[in-house]
Amino acid sequence: MNKKANIYDVAKLAGVSHQTVSRVLNNHASLKPETREKVEKAINELQYRPNQAARQLVTSRSRMIGILIAGSELYGPWAILNAMEREARLEGYSVISISVLPDSPESWREGIEQLRNLDIDGVITIALPNKIIKEVETSLSTATIVIVDTEPNKKFDAVNIENLEGGKIATEHLISLGHKAITHIAGPRDGYEGQMRRNGYEAAMAAAKLKTDVIEGDWSIESGYQAGLQISARRERPTAVFTTNDHQALGLIKALAEKRITVPADISIVAFDDIPEAAYFSPALTTVRQDFDQLGNLAINRMLAQLREPVKSAAYTIKPELVVRDSTQSITKSKGK
Repeated sequence: MNKKANIYDVAKLAGVSHQTVSRVLNNHASLKPETREKVEKAINELQYRPNQAARQLVTSRSRMIGILIAGSELYGPWAILNAMEREARLEGYSVISISVLPDSPESWREGIEQLRNLDIDGVITIALPNKIIKEVETSLSTATIVIVDTEPNKKFDAVNIENLEGGKIATEHLISLGHKAITHIAGPRDGYEGQMRRNGYEAAMAAAKLKTDVIEGDWSIESGYQAGLQISARRERPTAVFTTNDHQALGLIKALAEKRITVPADISIVAFDDIPEAAYFSPALTTVRQDFDQLGNLAINRMLAQLREPVKSAAYTIKPELVVRDSTQSITKSKGK
């Protein structure tokens, strides 16, 4: 087996000192371009890979970013995490992701403790309530913190979709089609995203002088299914429904189909997220698209920027987009309307 190259082998081949090789590895600004080129050529030729533990001792940086995430089984948080992992690798950082249960203090404290033992440089939280973020702040006091899909906090950079605007454009789309009896299936009461989408729905209904009708739910397909059974049993049903996410819409469509209620002829549906399967629902789902890749990339870039040069925290948002498909139609085209 060939001996693994070390920093001294690189220095000898490049004709420089090992300190110069170290400066190249740490992207030191004072190096001459020709010196950098010689060292990089030697690194490639020897297939040298720096020892991460040794670099941590020199730089006091682990080059590891921890991610605490709730709802990792859902497409949105998973897609955000995936985008962040890709972007972090391009910048030479490793990502350690830990899934926690928002309702279990023991779960999130175990996750935080694991990250503390790894001596991470920063931590990104995804879709976590403020009570967990406060625990992160206390336990990981030396780490840079960025929060995603959570109520903005003046202490940390916050990255979010404009959820309130998304709720408004979803509801306004249904109103523009002539619908007046519009029900909203809400997300978790303690979830920032869901609450903002609900606020957007209520604002759009108020602006149109229409009565709101909210069914409490969560992020699950089962939540949408149960709401669908409830709607089906009503004597006077809504002509349209706005669901907090696409998974709810899937459950809703199934429940309505079981009761022989047709979408969109009897009830139009607009959802939120635009998961990859949304275009293949039956019917294809009208939904509000949030760009999960853009959200993940923005979050990791804010983390890297704060690690390089800490600045005052700020809130960053991404605009959502309505994607019109087959699950909504004008009320004048609906049967019996």
